[in-house]
Amino acid sequence: MPVLSDFNTIVGDENILIGDDSYENGFTRDFDAGGRDAGGTAFISFMVKGMTVTDDNADVFVNDQKIGVLFKNKGGDPEHWQTQTVSLGGSSLIKGKNVLRVGVVHNPSGAGGDLDDFTIRNVICHFHQSA
Repeated sequence: MPVLSDFNTIVGDENILIGDDSYENGFTRDFDAGGRDAGGTAFISFMVKGMTVTDDNADVFVNDQKIGVLFKNKGGDPEHWQTQTVSLGGSSLIKGKNVLRVGVVHNPSGAGGDLDDFTIRNVICHFHQSA
């Protein structure tokens, strides 16, 4: 039996800053997962940089259901990009419009603002597709 898959680019080759000056309530974007297999699996890949001061990880939600986190890089280079992946069940996706939300993280030092700014890009949802 063949296994089919599909993907949808949620954020392409653009930098999305999440923090004090942009998306201070978190980042939200709609995406489509038409034809997804509810019994299959899925994952969302992210390129992430920042989160080098916070003690927290950034919560990731799909359709208001927490599916995982983007991990902090405390003490790391704020200009270094990392690839991070969040896995989820195909049943968490809706055939059609879905909503991705990435939360903010706090800056415990307070220097430079209340939030530890971070950037995402190349956010892609991969999912099993019904035959």
